[in-house]
Amino acid sequence: MGWKGRLAVAALAAALPWIASAQDEGAHDDTAADVGDVGALYPAEGADVTYAYCASCHSEMLVAQQGQTRKGWEDLFQWMVEKQGMAPIPEEDREIILDYLSEHYNTDRPHFPR
Repeated sequence: MGWKGRLAVAALAAALPWIASAQDEGAHDDTAADVGDVGALYPAEGADVTYAYCASCHSEMLVAQQGQTRKGWEDLFQWMVEKQGMAPIPEEDREIILDYLSEHYNTDRPHFPR
């Protein structure tokens, strides 16, 4: 096995405890939902829409570490539109994302991956 193969095996081995821990947490939480691949985001209603919009520009970990109130998330969206050139999110999707983020990534950050 070449160095690239050994590096891949080492990276996978390092990630396994975190992956297993994240899977265990979801298995014991009745609020977890089957929402498809949402990366490191908490699997709940709205995670798929949030992932689709947010991860198209940056890592979902950047989202998870923010810890904002609903107003803080709204202000952040406005900043991204005005200063970063993000297209405004259609109202229906925006409400889904704001509901999801304000519940799961609020100032307490209950689902921040540790």
